[in-house]
Amino acid sequence: MASKKGTTPKTYEFKEVNGSKTLVAARNIKPGTLILTEKPILCAKSVDEVVENFEKLSVKDKEKVLEMTSKINPDQPVEEGEKEDNKSKLTKLFYSNTMNAAGQALYYVLSRVKHSCGPNIALVTKPDTYGHIEVRACRAIKKGDELRADYLPGIYLFETKEMRMKVLGVNYSCDCGVCKLEGNDAQENETTRFRIKENYRNTTIYVTFGDFLQALEHCKTMLGFMDYLDEEVVVKKVSVTLECWQLAVLAQLQRPEADLEVEKYKEKARVLCKLLGPIEEEKWSKTEKLIAEERLEELDTVKLRASGPWTVQIIKTLLKKDVVPAEPTVVEEAAKPVEDGKPATEPKTEETRERKPRKKESEEKTDSDKATSSVSESNSATKTPSKTTKSSKPTSKPKKTEKKEEKSDDKKIEDNKAKSDKKTAKKNDKADDKLNIKSKSVKKPKSKV
Repeated sequence: MASKKGTTPKTYEFKEVNGSKTLVAARNIKPGTLILTEKPILCAKSVDEVVENFEKLSVKDKEKVLEMTSKINPDQPVEEGEKEDNKSKLTKLFYSNTMNAAGQALYYVLSRVKHSCGPNIALVTKPDTYGHIEVRACRAIKKGDELRADYLPGIYLFETKEMRMKVLGVNYSCDCGVCKLEGNDAQENETTRFRIKENYRNTTIYVTFGDFLQALEHCKTMLGFMDYLDEEVVVKKVSVTLECWQLAVLAQLQRPEADLEVEKYKEKARVLCKLLGPIEEEKWSKTEKLIAEERLEELDTVKLRASGPWTVQIIKTLLKKDVVPAEPTVVEEAAKPVEDGKPATEPKTEETRERKPRKKESEEKTDSDKATSSVSESNSATKTPSKTTKSSKPTSKPKKTEKKEEKSDDKKIEDNKAKSDKKTAKKNDKADDKLNIKSKSVKKPKSKV
């Protein structure tokens, strides 16, 4: 097969399997080897654009598109009296073979690459290009092995098998090595993937709330489970290792005294990025530059995971950027109604809210006595001859005097009750005495014989 520009000669070849062409390795391929680069034949953002842009293709490119097989109900029978027009056939071919690059893009070679839950190649989109994709081996591939990529978006690779098939499409059945696992091996693989997904979500939560140390711990745990799966998730491991490095830098600002192994994750990320080629190496260099320039709010882990401005504000505070010195905040207390001339409480600052040591009861009594004496002196001083008007009473009274007055009123009521009880008791006693005297004076009648 003739080599294309930018590809290694005899790296891949087409092989027919079960009536359809697929891509296999033409020789032994080392990890990181560039297999091919390809730009899309047909791009469209709607059904109408599919037909419109298809008509603009050359005759050779049209033949290449029509050679592809549709994975959307290919064996569904057409009812009598109905004919499947070219538009429906074309849309089925397009949407069952496209990838999410430059809207929806159709590739001639890459359309032959099947999905795998444990891929051996990585598809890397070139920046600032209209859907140009670079294909590299992410692990060692033997001659004749089928080339397979991961088409699942985000973290769907770590979902259950049933969920992965639903995301890939209707009537899709994956026959990769991971999906062929049975028994304990299948259960162990599913459990490990679930743990990765769980820690991924926890990392997002802690980044959002600005707790970078906890986010780092969950990211490290996620990376450990990925190491257990090893070659099945190499492509995902690259981005997670980059995140571990970025989170270690952020967490170091919060815990300067801790050893968070920043250099270790930096080197590990550099090795993995180099494996996937210059595009991923550029991501590593960009991260290093942002850290050196202290533009940490622009790191990928912050952009992808933080759901609000709170995380960015925390980072700026840690870097002491745009931080206004804290002023004593006024704590507004609920305004109380004025009772007996007592004014409402004034707002207090945090500095004046410190509680004073509580006085003993004896000291409180002396204070209250002083207060009452001062009030009586002020009243006597303000008195004038009978013709003059009386001075107004003070608007505020000490709390202790009010309590004493309340207590004295209660005592008066109790004393009155006690006196009335004594009077009633005396009356009852006198009545009893009179009855006893009468009973003694009355003579018993003599009985007749």
